[in-house]
This record gives sequence, structure tokens and C-alpha cells, in this order.
Amino acid sequence: MNGARLSNDSRGAVFVEHIIAYLPVMFFFLATWQLLEMCAAHLILKRAASAAARAAVVVLPDDPAYYRQMPKNRFDGKRKEDIEFAAALILGANPHFVDKFEVKVNETSASNPLTATVSANFSCFAGWVSLVCGPGGKRLLTAKSTYAYQGASYNYEL
Repeated sequence: MNGARLSNDSRGAVFVEHIIAYLPVMFFFLATWQLLEMCAAHLILKRAASAAARAAVVVLPDDPAYYRQMPKNRFDGKRKEDIEFAAALILGANPHFVDKFEVKVNETSASNPLTATVSANFSCFAGWVSLVCGPGGKRLLTAKSTYAYQGASYNYEL
């Protein structure tokens, strides 16, 4: 083929136009999918915070005999493990929470409500095209839940 015939050839034009139109649509589709995945993950994280707060309301004022004689109302040791376990059961429902998560509980008293905060890294499925998660492919999500704290006002010792 000589140069004059190649310059008039338009056989690949439809393919090139298809690629030019296809890439932005696919990119937008993946970004939307990631955003929906993150929204669903945030709902799961909010439920995990609720489970952690509910567990803390029960576990923190409980009898020290069940928690290796750890004093009441302390977010430490076996009490902390049980509260974190409650959150972990919920977070296990989403495979995008791959890293270790963190549970924090505020100082408790009978006059203050109990607030549990759960933070976890959300890992995007396609970090290389992520507008949602950023360049690292991960985003820290945080959720809080507050419950009325009605700790025991009596001593467990006989």
C-alpha cells in the first residue's frame, strides 16, 4: 500500500472511537461501584459501633469475677477483648475491612452516656483507578454510637 491509499483509509476509525467512548464510561462505572461499596461498608461500620457500645454497656459494669478481677468500668484487658469481639463479628461481614480496626470507649459514669467509636481501613477493590479511596487504595472510616450508661451502683463483693 502506498502513502496516498493509507491516508484515505478509515477502517479503524470506529474502533478508535469506541475505545475513546468506552474508557470514560468504564472509569465512571468503577468509581460509582466503589462509592456504593464504601457506603455499604460505612453502614456495616455504624452497626459495628452500635454492637461495641451495646457490649460496653453490658460488659463494663459486670462482675469483676468474670473479667480476671479487673475493676468495674475499665476499658482494658478481658473487658476490652469482649467489646472488640462484638465489633469484629459485625465487621467480618465486609471483606473490604482487611486491616486491624480500633475501638475506643469514652470514660463512663452514671451521668454520662457511653460512646463507642470504631475506626477501620476500607480497602478499595481497584485502587489504581480509585477516585473514591485516593492514591493508596485505602480510606479510614469512622463511626460512633451512643448508649445510655446505667452501670451497677452496688458492689459485687459479698
